Amino acid sequence: MSPVVPDSELLEPLLAQDSRLPVVWAWVGASMTFDAAHDTAHLARVARWTLHCAPALAPSLAVAAALTHDVVNLPKNHPQRAQASTIAAEMVLAKLPTLGFDGAEAEAVAAAVRDHSYSRGATPETLLGAALQDADRLDALGALGILRAAAAGGSMGRALLHATDPFCTARTPDDAAYTVDHFFTKLLRLETTFQTPVGQQEAARRTAVMRTFLANLGEEVGAEFLG
Repeated sequence: MSPVVPDSELLEPLLAQDSRLPVVWAWVGASMTFDAAHDTAHLARVARWTLHCAPALAPSLAVAAALTHDVVNLPKNHPQRAQASTIAAEMVLAKLPTLGFDGAEAEAVAAAVRDHSYSRGATPETLLGAALQDADRLDALGALGILRAAAAGGSMGRALLHATDPFCTARTPDDAAYTVDHFFTKLLRLETTFQTPVGQQEAARRTAVMRTFLANLGEEVGAEFLG
């Protein structure tokens, strides 16, 4: 059983926009492995921000992409982690036509799902793909990003931070061992990857929140954050 129960209450206003979306959600709820950082609330936030980042998108496709983007949710240390979005896209492409989406719609959603992943390193070629990628990356930043990083680190048994060099000033970051190192391997690098104007603006705000957090952390542990 999934550790986080997929409750659709947060999604109800989004699902109401198209009669096909509740069926998509039923499939995702039955297929996805949920965890504290990849739960129903995460999917709802990604859906809302996908729409914020690209208001011109068809809501049905934006929400479908957000609902399905983590349908294959592998642990960060899984050997196939970098292929998760590709596997998810293949599943989406096969499944959506059985749920009322035409071939072009399924292909558009699948392409966005495939290219959203940070580990895949792709730059989306469509507005839907760019908006989904921006929305998902926004959820890795700011106060929510701090919570999600801590949740992921705890689930993997990482130490919170390196005892003598928490901000990687004289060592290579190792986020397999230390949660705070994840800020330096990924999170603080995300800001430059956003493509939509809305995403870029919000990413700058949220990255500033994380830098403030690290500066405060440094004051508490007696180490200077220079970033």
